[in-house]
Amino acid sequence: MVKGLQTKSIVVDMGSGEGKLAARLGFVPGIEEILAIEPSEQAALKALKRFEKAESQAGFLKPTNVMGSLFYYDERLRNKDVIILCEVIEHIDEHRLPKIMETILGAYRPRTLLITTPNAEYNRVYDMGEGYRHPDHRFEWTREEFQTWCRNMDGDQAYDITYQGIGDDHATHGQPTQFAIFTRKEESW
Repeated sequence: MVKGLQTKSIVVDMGSGEGKLAARLGFVPGIEEILAIEPSEQAALKALKRFEKAESQAGFLKPTNVMGSLFYYDERLRNKDVIILCEVIEHIDEHRLPKIMETILGAYRPRTLLITTPNAEYNRVYDMGEGYRHPDHRFEWTREEFQTWCRNMDGDQAYDITYQGIGDDHATHGQPTQFAIFTRKEESW
C-alpha cells in the first residue's frame, strides 16, 4: 500500500516490534526516512539486528529506531507523510484508543494513516470459536465495528477513510485482516 502513495518521504511505523514491516519499508523507492517507534527495548534490539542484516542489500534505507509509545506525545512525529499502525490497536485496551487517535489525527496530523487489525468474522474460517488470534489481544472487531470506530475517531472529519481487506477473501466472512486508509483532506492542511 505504501508503494502506491504519492507522498511517502517520511514514514512512521508505530509499534514497530521486531522491525519486520520497517525493514520491508526500507526497500520502497521514494521513502527517505523511516522512524520505527517501539516501547520494548527487547523488540527494538531485535529490529536493530534485522536492519543491520538488511544493510548489505542494495537499495536498503535503514530505519531509525526510536524508543517511544502511542501513549506519550512526541513532537518529532508531527506532520509526517505516513503513520502506520500495523496489527497494533488490538493489543491496547479499547478505552485507551480514543486518546491515542486524538493524538495521531489531531496533533501529529499525518498526510496518510494506515491501520490494520484482525477481522473477527474471519475467525470462523479458522474454526477458532470465541477465542482471539493472539493471547495479548484485548479485542477483535467485525468489519462493521472497525469501520464505525474509524468514523468515530475522525470527529473533525479531516480525513477521507477507505477500507480494504488483506488476504484470502471468503464470500461471507471477508478477509483475515481489515485495513483502513485515512487520507487527510486537502483543505485540512
